[in-house]
Amino acid sequence: MIVSLMASGARKRFSREEYGQVRREANALFQKLTEENRDLPKAMKRHTGTNIFPAIAVYKTLLAHGMTTQDAANVIRGFFYRICEIMFRPAAWYQHIAGNYHRYPAGMVKHSLRDFSPEAGFEYRMPEKVDPAVARFDIVACPYHAMCQKYDCLELNPAFCDSDDAKYGNLHKNLKWARRSTIGHGAPCCDFRIIDVSRRPDYDG
Repeated sequence: MIVSLMASGARKRFSREEYGQVRREANALFQKLTEENRDLPKAMKRHTGTNIFPAIAVYKTLLAHGMTTQDAANVIRGFFYRICEIMFRPAAWYQHIAGNYHRYPAGMVKHSLRDFSPEAGFEYRMPEKVDPAVARFDIVACPYHAMCQKYDCLELNPAFCDSDDAKYGNLHKNLKWARRSTIGHGAPCCDFRIIDVSRRPDYDG
């Protein structure tokens, strides 16, 4: 199902018969990737099963059917951007109630460590001092990058990174999304920053 949803962004590029073949090949490759990595930790499988392997399977299949690397990556980028934008609408709505946005930075750190955990292949560098008005941490290892590297498609990696803009870029006027670099874009780390500018208007850490 998830493979078909990701591939749907390329539907207009193919005839009905060709698109059916793309879907079948992408599903077969997804099953192959899943089987090859059946011994991964359960926490990592939550990322590989729903995000990483479907995206790699669709991307590589689109390339095999003549799409350019940029166009194929944009199919994946567009899918994740749309999904994240929809999924984070309730979170954005919630920030506008009774000053809830003040609690978001601390909550983001907590939820990141839970959902993007070391058990899932993420490695963190945390600040020595915690500022409740600022979500600040660096991710120095990422399974999305690791799997793109393993399957020789690092050019796909930014498509995963860019979806974070849809998640965090429009939460609240006082929550500034200030990440400047990602591993997927070639930096040594992903420097996650969300700043409550109503409390820290001059923060530049």
